[in-house]
Amino acid sequence: MASKKHTEIKNKNNSEDIENKNTTHHAQLLKITIKALILILIVGIGLFYSDYKGYFNPDNSNNHTEKKWNWFYKFSKKSNVDILLLGNSHLYSGINPKNLSAALGANAFILASPGTHIGDAYFGLKEALKESTPSLVIIETFGINNFDPYSLKEGNLSDQFKSFSARKNIVEKIISTPSLFNVNNYPYAWSNTLRNHDFLYNNKKQLETNLKIIRGEKKTKKDKLYLGRFVRFTKGLQKDILNEYDSKGAPVDGSKYEYSKYAEAYVDKIVSLCKEKDIKLLFLTLPMYSKHVSNYKIWKNKLSGIISNYNSPWLDLQLPEYTNDFPEFCFENTYDFNQHITYQGSLIATYKLAKFIKHTLNINLPNRSNDINWQRKFYGEEGYFENYPVLTNDKINKVIAKNKAIRNITLKDVFLIKESKRTKLLVKIERSLLKGKNLNGSTLILAIKMNENNSEKVVTVQLRYDAFHDVEKDAIFTQYLNSDNIIDIVDGEIRY
Repeated sequence: MASKKHTEIKNKNNSEDIENKNTTHHAQLLKITIKALILILIVGIGLFYSDYKGYFNPDNSNNHTEKKWNWFYKFSKKSNVDILLLGNSHLYSGINPKNLSAALGANAFILASPGTHIGDAYFGLKEALKESTPSLVIIETFGINNFDPYSLKEGNLSDQFKSFSARKNIVEKIISTPSLFNVNNYPYAWSNTLRNHDFLYNNKKQLETNLKIIRGEKKTKKDKLYLGRFVRFTKGLQKDILNEYDSKGAPVDGSKYEYSKYAEAYVDKIVSLCKEKDIKLLFLTLPMYSKHVSNYKIWKNKLSGIISNYNSPWLDLQLPEYTNDFPEFCFENTYDFNQHITYQGSLIATYKLAKFIKHTLNINLPNRSNDINWQRKFYGEEGYFENYPVLTNDKINKVIAKNKAIRNITLKDVFLIKESKRTKLLVKIERSLLKGKNLNGSTLILAIKMNENNSEKVVTVQLRYDAFHDVEKDAIFTQYLNSDNIIDIVDGEIRY
């Protein structure tokens, strides 16, 4: 009996020892967990603070993606965006939003980032619609491809980080993260500190610049009106590259074009979102050089496999019918797969888009050109004076003459425009007076009375037809001058 009682006491003591050990183990585990959570919290707070202050921000002096989103939010606070364009580098180098706005009397804005895809365009659109209510959304089609965001590498991943980082709406960014990145890249998408911590070793200069910005020692420049255009190329195809086309053929084979299920799904999401918001949707294809792509008909037919599913118009400027409208100087001087439009090419594409919107799309855009606030915003910006008159009370730009009859034509307007470092003589002639005339290569010869050294003299100036600003009502002729002391137009003639 005593032995049994002893055994019971011993078992009880063993149970208490095990329980005490378990309690101690649990307590130790709890302490470790709490310490780990505290450490994670400290690191998290540190990362948040570092990101908030911008210690590891990249060099944003030329970050036009961030600039676009900053300006979009700034613009949308006071004005509605009537035409919203989304895509990648083909779009922001291929369309000039200031000229598009001037041509249509509306507010056009480009939200595009280099190297991104149709999924990024969708989430950019979702965020933009929180701030503005466009009448028209334009999607550039080069981002509809065989793209897989979950396997992004190096350059493309960096581009996607940049686009994601530039957006402002935290909720929309959280929602979009799983659709834009592999789970391993979530932390890097959200934190500049994690993404750029190597600045500590190989880019101390940028750290010093960021510190100056944080301390207020480095002032940022006040920007002029910015609507998303980024000028990349000003020189067209050169002889050496043209020779490559002749010797090697096209660098891009349209028959190899493919699009992914991911791309197909996000085109559908964009179409559905626009339909839900009662927004007109237009697909836009900007051209590459005609010899740059072989078998384009196959590419187009494959892409039609998506676009034709929807009742949305498609302006395809890569079609052969537009080839003669985009000469060699319209294209980036490259033989690589990805080719962009030059500044001059972008003007041609912009005015073709403006005419398509005006005459082909069934859409009522607001005409803001008579609104004093719109005029203040756009007056003197790119494309404004080609589309609208110089005001008589303008102290910088001048009205030289109106409805001036010369030898074989009447000049509707003669303006003297002051640009940053140059003075431009701009003449408008009503197109109704030029019916049946081929203006390409035509010149306008003017005898101009000028005041130089307190004495008047007459000089001859030759103005060239401006085929880039294809304004519907007026033909534009321009020439840059060394002097702005113009008194009057004496005479002249147009030569075809």
